[in-house]
This record gives sequence, structure tokens and C-alpha cells, in this order.
Amino acid sequence: MSNFSKKIKLTNGLTVIYEKVDTTNIVAIHLGVKVGSAQETDKESGISHLIEHMVFKGTTSYQAGEIATLVEAHGGELNAYTSWDQTAYYINLPNEHFNLGLNIIKEMAFDATMDPLELQREKEVIIEEILRSQDSPQRVLGEMLFSGFYKKHNYRRSIIGTKKLVNGFTLKQIRHFYKKYYNPQNMVLAVCGNISETDLSHALENTFRFTIRSPITSQKFPVEPPKTRYNVATKGMNINATYLEIGFPAPKLTHKDVPAMDILSHLIGEAETSLFEQITKEKEQLVHNINTVCYTPKQPGIFIISCLVDPKLINKALQSIRRQIEYVKSNLFEQEKIERAKLLAKAQLIYERQTCEGTAKKWITYECMSADYKFDEKYIEEISKLTPINIQKIAQKYLDFTKTTLAILHPKKVKVHVDKSVFSKKPTTQAKRLKRIHRVKDSALYKLDNGIRVIIKENHRLPLVSIKTASQGGLRFETANNNGMNYLLSNIMTRSTTNLNQEQLAEKCEWLAGHISGYSGRNSLGYSFSFLSEKLQQAIPLFRDVMLNPVFDDEEINKEKTLILEAIKNRSDNPAQTCFRELFQSLFKGHPYQRHILGELKSVKNLSASQLKKYFQNIMVPKNMVIAIVGDVNSDQILDLLNSNLSQLKNTAFKNIKIKKPGIIKKPISKIKHQQREQAHIAMGFFGTSIYNEDKHALELISNILSGQGGRLFLELRDRQSLAYSVATTLVEGIETGFFSTYIATDPSKVKTAIKGTLDELSKIREKRISESELERAKNYIIGNQEIEHQKNSSIAIQFALNEIYGLGLESWYEFSKKIKKVTVKDVQRVAQKYIRPERSVQSIVGPKNIKL
Repeated sequence: MSNFSKKIKLTNGLTVIYEKVDTTNIVAIHLGVKVGSAQETDKESGISHLIEHMVFKGTTSYQAGEIATLVEAHGGELNAYTSWDQTAYYINLPNEHFNLGLNIIKEMAFDATMDPLELQREKEVIIEEILRSQDSPQRVLGEMLFSGFYKKHNYRRSIIGTKKLVNGFTLKQIRHFYKKYYNPQNMVLAVCGNISETDLSHALENTFRFTIRSPITSQKFPVEPPKTRYNVATKGMNINATYLEIGFPAPKLTHKDVPAMDILSHLIGEAETSLFEQITKEKEQLVHNINTVCYTPKQPGIFIISCLVDPKLINKALQSIRRQIEYVKSNLFEQEKIERAKLLAKAQLIYERQTCEGTAKKWITYECMSADYKFDEKYIEEISKLTPINIQKIAQKYLDFTKTTLAILHPKKVKVHVDKSVFSKKPTTQAKRLKRIHRVKDSALYKLDNGIRVIIKENHRLPLVSIKTASQGGLRFETANNNGMNYLLSNIMTRSTTNLNQEQLAEKCEWLAGHISGYSGRNSLGYSFSFLSEKLQQAIPLFRDVMLNPVFDDEEINKEKTLILEAIKNRSDNPAQTCFRELFQSLFKGHPYQRHILGELKSVKNLSASQLKKYFQNIMVPKNMVIAIVGDVNSDQILDLLNSNLSQLKNTAFKNIKIKKPGIIKKPISKIKHQQREQAHIAMGFFGTSIYNEDKHALELISNILSGQGGRLFLELRDRQSLAYSVATTLVEGIETGFFSTYIATDPSKVKTAIKGTLDELSKIREKRISESELERAKNYIIGNQEIEHQKNSSIAIQFALNEIYGLGLESWYEFSKKIKKVTVKDVQRVAQKYIRPERSVQSIVGPKNIKL
């Protein structure tokens, strides 16, 4: 949707899309290859994904592991993904290193060496990824739906392949496939950021002029036969929840019906005001959550309805879903609702363009899938023409419940029966319808008349506004008896007001092309609000209404509690979460951080409306509140609006709390929890720093040196030893203290090796000083990623708000890079020795009983 972008074609056939963005120091370089799992034969299933991994493992100019290390050393990030229709590679980095990034992309695309030893290692990593996917209910359910829906088309297969096929791929196969599809005529290069067209042209000439290969021949895909009847697939798994997905035929991306399909999806299942949300979930309470998506790839796609449901209510939920569909087929939507949906569709495309990488990603997707990177402009034009009759006809054309595909994933001990009448009979009933007090660079701190602090940073690149509030609160303010109170409150406090019920509030937000929600964390509670800047005059009064007049309704609270209680019951479905939960209970014993943010069954059940209201009134007072605003605003205008709209919020007293640090761990603690899983999940935790301790900067560098694709743990445990697909570190600062942890998921037989490998790497960083070059790489990566992340208004706003409420000040955000740069090699070793102490660690393991230690 840019007015300044352009598309060119190089003499070797490579398509290049470009836009210069002056408001950032970042450049995004994305390469789309028009090959994915759909182009593979049955015997090649997973080879595109394997090649995506292999191009990182060495090229003509770079050794294995060097690419990630080099990009991160220059403050960038890189990654890749494989879909059914394309494989994409991307690097986002400071613009001064553009030539390096472009050369790395070129090397990966044309000069991968495909080393036999690296191939064997990466096969093991991908097999770990396959095993990991088998532990994910959502992945298993998705594969069930697609394999049941597609009978002939290649979309029926898993993108990452199977263990047997991956193990069997030969070097000759891989090199042949790579050379066949990785050629300039089959690629799209997108460059978006602060780089001149002249510099780009010179770089392209120097980098891509010799990249010439024979074009591939056009490929014919199996034609998916029309659906003639419904299909039901069920499967038992070691989980607590029951997951359900319904699939209907959908057109391909370029089909004329897609705009209407997307609006229909929004109206029946995507928005808070949608039919399924308001009736099936809220009114009838037949599902725990429900949503829809119209997936439209390069070939005909699938319209999906997803929900989490009690197995006893499956048939009632299906009947309700069908009733809403039949209602849409026989009744017209109000024009007002369709206009709101159109506005949100347009706004979503604008939001996606906030960052250079978001823009570049869209370009390569559209160009690879439709041969038109400005596809969204035509899309919006078609959406603007839609009428209620158009939407009704689309529902009649595609949503035929008698020919649907149904996939259900349920607990092994639960029996599931689907009533055939759901598919064969029509439902019997239908559904119903000031003064500035401080400035730092381009940001300023103000105080409203009632004492609320307001931070404003104007950014006029896009017509978007992000507002974040922060108040001290969160998990740290909870006890065992009221654990979960902040999380429940964050979901309730934007549900409705004394002036607007839930549906009316959602409609108001949609007219702003915005979203308002609550959030809670370990130390804070607040609001998130985003909207189009042209709607400012309507947005601030709505913001006031939500903040000043929340309704603590018993019925709504009980509905939310039901969802939270279900989530608490299902926590054990995620072994990684379970692993960290066990870790925190021992590491933070006696401190609120030992508890889970969702709470526990007993504590959540006992929470009352009066309890929530009293806590809200004590926390949400001007003395304990900061509002941060970043976006397309005029400071004077929005300050006037806030001052007048929030004047009723009186500056009453606020009582902060004091909490002791958790007790020192005097000897290592090891916890093992047995779950029937394919992998073992291992977390190792240490006390970290508080947000006020300057050691946090060195510890962040340590975390980066160990983690990331160029980090020591990744290179040693994943690349060299092939122990895992997933290995990472986590660093979180707290008010009294925080934590530093490592995590790895591996085969149960490799647990002992994985633990030893982790401890060895931790020992190295404690006992031996790192090199200046490694420290510099980590610094550049952290600083570069801050630049990348802070392209989003919301990211800057939340950081401003939290820094101010914690007393760190407005300068803290701007001084971050300077403080990272000041850390020395000596600092890193000192901090590593101070905090990463195995004798004071907690080790948590979750996995099957056959774990070998």
C-alpha cells in the first residue's frame, strides 16, 4: 500500500521490491523463494524445510554457525520459515550493514555448501522438531484437519515431513532440489528501510549479477475433488482439554470471493462482537473460546472454525455453530457492522506496515502468491464495494455444513461421539442478533491536574496511536489466598462499563479500528489501547469510560473465572510451562514470584466481585498511574483531552508494599515431574538482578552470548551435538530480585548429556573471560534488536510507562544502549561469577519416566 515503493526485475530474472524509509536506521532484507512443501512429491515431503535449515549451515564464504554470529554481531536478527507455497529468509539489521546482510542472503540462496556432516546434524535437529510438534495439541489438530480435508492436494501433508522421510534424504536429493528451485526467476527480494536507491542498485549489481540458473518448468498440482459429504476425524492424546476444528472449502488468494470471505470470517468469528463470540461462547456458554480464519494460500484453501470445548458439550456446540451459519445464510448483516469490519480490515494492513520487516514480509508473500506485491490495494478496493447481500451469498456458497471436515483432539480417557444429525438436519432454531515537567530528546513527561503522569512521544510516520498505562500491582501484590486476582481483573476491567455492555464496547472499539485490553505481569497492572489517529476525539472519551466506570458483574466474572479455571487445568498440557512452574516454586519460595500468574483453582474460585473492585480502586489511583502515548498525536491536543476526561479520577492515597527477598539457596535443588511426553524439558534457574541493579546490563549480555542462533548454547548443544531443536536462556529482572535460566528440550535418553553440556557452557563463561569480539557481537545484537522492536509504537509506550512507574525515569529508555556499550569483558566475568552459581541453582525436569540421569 506504499506510494513510494517500486518493483524492478534484474537481467537474471530476480524480482526486487524496494522502498526507502527515512524514519528508522533499520533495513529489512527478505527473500521469498517460490517453493514450499506443495511443490514436493510424496517422497520429498519435508525437503524444502530441511533445505531452509541447511542454508544456515555453511556457504561458499561462511562456515557453519558463522552466519548467525555475524548478523547478531552487527546488531541484526535473521530467521526463515517454510510454508506450503514458499520458503522465506529474512535479515533485519542496522542500515550501515546493508551490504553484509544482502551478501549473506545471496550466499544462502545460491551458495549453500550442503556439508554432509552438517546435514546429519540438522536431520537430528529437525527430528527433534517433529517430536516437539507431536507434543503440541494445536499442531496435531491442524495436521488432522488438513490431512482429512485434502484428499489429493499436497496441502494434506505436514510441512516439516516425517521422521522416516527426513532421515532418508540424501545429499544428492537435497542438492538437486536446491539447484532446481533456488534460481533468480523463482525468487522475490524485498528491501525496505533506510537505504538509498543508488546504494541498492550498486549492491544488487555487485552481489547478484552472477547468480544465473536455468528457469524451472511450470508445475501442475493435483486437483482436489469437490466435497460430497462430511468427514469426522477424532484422536486421543495425553492432554486435559478438547480441541475442535471445522473446515469448509475456501478459494485461493487471488479469487474474487476472498475479500467477502475475510469480512464474513470477521463477522461470525474473529471479533468480540461476532456471532460465535456473542452467542455460542458468551450467551450459551458452550465453548471456552472460539475463532475463525479464512486461510487462502496459492491454491484453494480452507475456512476454519476453531474452539476449545467440554467434550460433553461437543454436539451442542456444533449445533449452535451451525445455527449461526444458517442464520447468516438467510438473514442480512446490518450495513453498520459490515462497515466496521471493512475499517478493521484496512486498519490491520496499516498496522502490519509499522515496521520495515512487516512491510517486506507482506511484499514477498503477495508477490510469490499473486505476482502483485500491491495486492492489498486491490483487495481494499474490493472490500469497500461489499454489501450485505454479497456477504450472504458468500456464506451460502461456501459454508455447507453437510460437506464439512471436522477434527477433534481429546484426552485419551474421554470418549467422543459426534451426532450425525449435526451434518444432515437443519437446526430447529435460529440465533438472535499541561504542564511539562521533564523532557528527554523527543519525549516529554507531563502531570495532569489530578497527578497522573503522562509521557508523550510523537511519531507521525503512520496514522496510529498507542496508549499504555502502568500501575504498580501484579503478581507481586498477591498472596496465596488471592493468587490470580490481577490476571482475572485485567480481563474483567475492559469487559463492560456502566454506560456500555460488552458488545457495545466492542463495537465502539471497532469503529476506532482499535483495541482496548487489560494486562497484568509480575509487578504491574494496566491498560493497552490502540486506534487510528483520525479517531482521537472519539477514542479518549471511550478510554475514560473504561477506566472510570468498569462493571464488576458477578455473571461476567464467573464466565471469565470458568475460562481461567479451564486454563489452569490445562497448564500441564504444555511441558515447558510446567517445567518453569516447578522451577519458580523452588527458586522463589516465600516470595510472590513463586506463584503462577493465572492463580490456582482454589484461589481463583474464591475471588469475588467486591474483592476485585476494592483492589482496583486501591491500585488505579493517580499517584500509582502512568500513561504513555506514542504515535500520530499533537501533544497539546491529547493532554487537553486527557485532563478533561480523567478529571473525575481523584488523587486518593496509595499504599505501596514492601517484600523481603526470597531466601538464599544454600545447595542445588533438583525437581523431576513425570509426564508422558516425547521429549524431556529441562530448565536450570538462578537468582538474577533487580531492575535497579546495574548488573542487569552485563547479565543481559551473558544471556545473549549463551542464547540466540549465534549463542554458545545454540552452537554447542543444538548445532554440534544435535541435542535439541529448542535451546534458550531467559532473563527477567524483578523488584526485589529476578531470575536467569536456561532451557532445553531433548530426547529422554539425552538428558544427562544435555545437563552436562549446559553446565559446561555456564562454567566456561564463569571461569574464562570472553573475547572482545564476542562481547561486541552481543552488544550489537541487543542494541540492534532494541531498534527493531522499537519500530512499534506499543513497544516504546509500554517501556516508558513501566520505567516511570518503577522510578527509573524517562532517561532510562534512551540510556539503554549507552549502558550496554559500557559493559566490559571484566564486568561479564564478574557478573557471571556472582549470579550463575551452580551450587545455588534450581534444576527442573519434566518428561517421561524413562529419563536417564
